[in-house]
Amino acid sequence: MRSALYRLAMIIGASSILFTACFASTDWAAKGPTEESYSQESLTLGASVYSDTCASCHGRDGSGSFGPALLGKGHKYAYQDQRRLIERGRRSMPGFGASLTDKEIEAVLAHIRVGFFANRNDELPG
Repeated sequence: MRSALYRLAMIIGASSILFTACFASTDWAAKGPTEESYSQESLTLGASVYSDTCASCHGRDGSGSFGPALLGKGHKYAYQDQRRLIERGRRSMPGFGASLTDKEIEAVLAHIRVGFFANRNDELPG
C-alpha cells in the first residue's frame, strides 16, 4: 500500500513538472525580430495590410487583443507555418488566402516577423 502511494505521488509530481515545462509561458516579444531581411517597400505595405486586416484582433502593435499577441511569434513559427495560418486561419481566426494577394501576405509576414520591432525602435527616445 505504501509503495503504491509513493508511486502515485511520483507520477503526480512528474506530471506536474512536465506540465509546467511544456506549457510555461514564453516571452516571444523579448526574442526580438527574426534575422530575416525585407525591403522597406514590403515592410510599409505589411504595416498597412496589418493595420487594415489584423490590428482589430491582434492589437495595433501586435501585443494582442481579442486575438493572441503576435509580437515575436516569428521565433515560435517557421515562415511557412505562419504563412499557412494567415492563408487558412485557425480556430476563431478566419483565413485570408482568398482576400489578400500573395504580395500582401508576404508583406504582412514581414511586418509581423520584423516590422513590429523596427517601429518599436523608432519610438524609443534617442
